[in-house]
Amino acid sequence: MKQPDIKRVAEFMRLLHAFQSVERVILAPDLARKENDAEHSYSLVMLCWYLNDTLELNLNKGAILEYALVHDFVEVYAGDTFVFDEEGKRTKKRREEEARLRIADEFPEFKELHKTIERYESGEDAEAIFVHAVDKLIPMITNYLQEGHSWKELNIRREDLYALKRESIKDKGSVHELLEQLIEEIELHWDKFFKS
Repeated sequence: MKQPDIKRVAEFMRLLHAFQSVERVILAPDLARKENDAEHSYSLVMLCWYLNDTLELNLNKGAILEYALVHDFVEVYAGDTFVFDEEGKRTKKRREEEARLRIADEFPEFKELHKTIERYESGEDAEAIFVHAVDKLIPMITNYLQEGHSWKELNIRREDLYALKRESIKDKGSVHELLEQLIEEIELHWDKFFKS
């Protein structure tokens, strides 16, 4: 396959710009607008790197960073699915698979991207499981820092949130321990984070 020219590079950049336009339910730190997928992915990359290093997990750093970069990339066409959106969750797998195939069709030359998305989605290695777990923890940390802004706005019950997070964080090691610490911290002043 021939080397991409500047027009092809610009087409991929357009896809990256579209990824930056995918809004999430959670608000950005300033509470003035919704966070986008690119911001979320960057936070995930950095937090995974930080945790792998500081907790001395000895996971493959390259795999972690690549998985974190691509973990939501299919949302460029599939859109973000809020964790409490039951209708969206019913169609999520289909929409994301269609998006993955569309990206592969539009950019067949970027084989490593497609392989990385597939490896991450399979969830078969420790690095994918770790990135998935941290991905599920991040919105909870963000809401904690924002004093439960989104939880209150969306009328999320803490019992439902805790059950969902405990179920979705399959990692029973360090990330699960951090989740339990966060829940303990929130429970000390739960009325500050949730509606009564």
